[in-house]
Amino acid sequence: MLSDWLLPSDNSWRRKKKRQRRIFYLREGIQLNRYLQVMRRCGVRPIRYLPHLGMIIAEYEKDFVSQSLESHPDIEYTEPDIRVTITEPYAGTIIPMKQLSLPWGVEMVEAAKAWPYTRGRAVRVAVIDTGISDNHPAIRGNYRGGVNILSPYFSPQDYNGHGTHVAGIIAGRASELGIMGVAPRAYIYAVKAFNRKGSANLSDLLSAINWCIDKKMHVINMSFGMEKMSESMRQAIQIAHRKGIIMVAATGNQGLSSQYDYPARYPETIAVTSISKNGQLSPFSNVGKGVDIAAPGEKIPSAWLNSSTREMSGTSMAVPHVTGTIALLLHLDKSLNPEQIRYILTQSSTKIRNLDGIGLLNAYQAVRFYQKLRR
Repeated sequence: MLSDWLLPSDNSWRRKKKRQRRIFYLREGIQLNRYLQVMRRCGVRPIRYLPHLGMIIAEYEKDFVSQSLESHPDIEYTEPDIRVTITEPYAGTIIPMKQLSLPWGVEMVEAAKAWPYTRGRAVRVAVIDTGISDNHPAIRGNYRGGVNILSPYFSPQDYNGHGTHVAGIIAGRASELGIMGVAPRAYIYAVKAFNRKGSANLSDLLSAINWCIDKKMHVINMSFGMEKMSESMRQAIQIAHRKGIIMVAATGNQGLSSQYDYPARYPETIAVTSISKNGQLSPFSNVGKGVDIAAPGEKIPSAWLNSSTREMSGTSMAVPHVTGTIALLLHLDKSLNPEQIRYILTQSSTKIRNLDGIGLLNAYQAVRFYQKLRR
């Protein structure tokens, strides 16, 4: 069940056209019911309350914004809802289901060398994405359910493929198909906020983070990005960070050399860019000051719809390599906080030339570095 508070349906609102959504961030200590009454009097319909974030998602008629509502003393700020779309530079053809070698990305980060010590068992990893194909043979052993933010009474099934691909990189477990994730015993949770076209509302992403906090996820994989800063998203990220949740985010695929996407740009997240098989920065990868680490992201084979496999490229594919490595570390010590994890990952990485200190992820070295710290 969703932790969000949902208002009962109101058929009169369904008949109205051109509705818009807005996010209202409440001041601490306010009386929720009182402000809900104020919203209704102003012609705004509250549809969802996110208790961990202190936010209300509400709908109103297009071109209608109540100044009295926005300037109300109970409100810290308001923000319009926006659309976020997943875009990847390359999606290869479906690969026949046959035995393949270990995915090159998993090999490059030396994850298999860490498996005698840890495989990430029981670490809870949330994948905020298009859902997950839970019956895929490489995923079903580690799949632990989740939530469909878009349609709460339906399962978070994937009809796009992106979320399934990401999940396979994190915790795939089907060596006979050549799909092995970095942490093949981690628990995977589908948090479906993107539709089959790869689009999401900001309000749905906020609801996804609220769910992750409520369900005490250890790690959140964010293989998506936004070009513009959102104050609501910044607040949500900060709250999740204070709760000790580790968030890993993609820098984006516009090939920019001094700018990258949100939420990776928020300092609380671990920002991940992509490298190719030859160890060079991928031409589509965004980089800039504050990027934490690089990981394999070009032509990565992983799980796909209908129990198949597919190659994909993008910083979205680099992120789950890092997420899986974090699961390996958390299995050894779940008390590690986000900043300790960041320190271990960056200090154990292999430095890459001409990348201003950004290192290449190495899962095995990260595990060994942690073990040395604990001696």
